Amino acid sequence: MAAHSNQQFHVGQIIDEHPFVAGDGAVIEMFRNDMSNIVFIGLNGITAEEQQMMAEATAEFGLMKTDNGGCLVVFKLAELAFDIQFNAAAIPSEYFQQPTTSTLALSMMALDTANNELKVIRELSLPEAVTQQMIDVMQAQRAIEDPMAVNAENMHLLNTVSTEELLAKLTLTPIQTVIAPSCGCGHNHEDGHHHHG
Repeated sequence: MAAHSNQQFHVGQIIDEHPFVAGDGAVIEMFRNDMSNIVFIGLNGITAEEQQMMAEATAEFGLMKTDNGGCLVVFKLAELAFDIQFNAAAIPSEYFQQPTTSTLALSMMALDTANNELKVIRELSLPEAVTQQMIDVMQAQRAIEDPMAVNAENMHLLNTVSTEELLAKLTLTPIQTVIAPSCGCGHNHEDGHHHHG
């Protein structure tokens, strides 16, 4: 059973099993009891500038949904915008978890797919309005009970709306970075020199 926190992840870690075989993209996992809420980003060849920007730029979050349960989440960091399919119908019922809070925590992890190195981890907090939108979508999708139907709707959305159109149509809400508590080994985790193993 996987742990419920991202304590097992650290910047500089190599993650071989990830969904970005084909290069760039992002996936979102929410409302599961076997992992935390995660936006997982894969980019091929992350530069030092991009790494810094992804760690420091204001993250923005928005979503577009259809009456038939389709949902695309847009996650934006400065000039980088990702349209991400969200499909809560695909969560097996034993792993599904109904949220109990009015704001959701969301972890962002950015991976360089050129070498599978985890470059950025951020803990974010979704404001109440956005949390409520996500819960509404999730409940609509869970009611459909057919992951393939939701998936088809998502693909249709992806194929008919460009990222630019999406950005024009939806409201992006800035989301707050949660400052991680000190872990007692000094504050500078950026240098990567203390993981000699």
